[in-house]
Amino acid sequence: MKKMLIAAHGRLAEGLFSALALILGEKEHIGYINAFIGDTPLEKQIDDYFASVGKEDQVLVVTDAFFGSVNQKLLMKRPENSIIVTGANLPLVLELAGFLEGGEPIDEEKVKAAVSQAREQLMVADSRDVPQAQDDFDF
Repeated sequence: MKKMLIAAHGRLAEGLFSALALILGEKEHIGYINAFIGDTPLEKQIDDYFASVGKEDQVLVVTDAFFGSVNQKLLMKRPENSIIVTGANLPLVLELAGFLEGGEPIDEEKVKAAVSQAREQLMVADSRDVPQAQDDFDF
C-alpha cells in the first residue's frame, strides 16, 4: 500500500492534513505528525508511525524544512521503501496525494516533477497580475 506522512513543527502538519481532507475527502492512508507540541518525543512519534507501516508499504514523507529537526530525524529513521520531500506547501501536498492512487509504485521522477511545479506556486502575488474570475468556484 502507498501511504503519506506529513510531519512538521507545531500544528503545520495537521493544518495541511486538514486542508487535504477538505479538498479531497478523508484519506485513511495519509497521516501526520505534529512535532514538539505535546509530551511525546518526536523520535517516539516517528517510531510509532513506522511501526504501523508494513514492509511492503511505500511511504511518501513530506516535511516542512530541510534543515529543520523534523526532517533531520526522519532522514535518520526512514524505512528503505520511502521518499522524503521537504519544503511542504499545499499545492505540493495536493499533487503528491494524487500519487497514492492506483496500483503502480510512486515514481521518484514524478515526485521531482511535482516539487518543480510546486516551486512555481511560490511568488509575490499582486492582484493586478491575476485575471478576474468569471465563476463562483472556491478553492
